[in-house]
Order: sequence, then structure tokens, then C-alpha cells
Amino acid sequence: MRIIGLAILILVCSYIIKMDLLDGTISLAAFSQTEQECIKENKYEIFPVQTIEDDTILSLFGVYPSEVWVSFPDRLEAFYQENPHLRNQQIQAGEFVNVPIYKDTQISCS
Repeated sequence: MRIIGLAILILVCSYIIKMDLLDGTISLAAFSQTEQECIKENKYEIFPVQTIEDDTILSLFGVYPSEVWVSFPDRLEAFYQENPHLRNQQIQAGEFVNVPIYKDTQISCS
């Protein structure tokens, strides 16, 4: 009786494994199509500004806000990319700097 029970158990397990390999999750995972990802890029425009005395980067960001929310470190990095000379010095009065202003852009996915 044990041999018949063991044989039935082996047949049931092999049937389950066969069905899983042919029609189950493993075959679906191997041949599934990947979904196209839509990535919304943050694009900014440059606004040239002549600074006045006691201007800081934070005050320039406050006077010239972006249309969309962007974290301060991201906006600061864009500011330094446009004004690399200001990484190691302060803003001087009368100097022209480029302030990045992020715009709301729509990217369509097909």
C-alpha cells in the first residue's frame, strides 16, 4: 500500500511541476512583455539675473520660483551647472547669474 501511495504522490507532484512549467508562472515570466516606462524629465529654462547686494542663492530661488516642485539639492545642482564659478565664491553685487526655472513638461508614452 505504501508503494502505491508513494507512486501516486510522485505522479501528482510531477503533473503539478509539468503544468507549472508549461502553462504556469514560470513560462509566463519568461515570455512576458516589459511595460514601457514613462519617465518625466525635469527640464529647466535659464533666466539671466543681475544680482544686487546681499543676494543669496536661496533668495534668488525665492524671487524666481519654478512652476513645478523640485527639491532644493536638485535645483542647487542645476544652478551650479549653469554657474560653475560660484561653487567656491559668494555672489557679488552686479554680477549676472543664470537661475534655473523648472517648467511643467508633458511627456507622452506610446
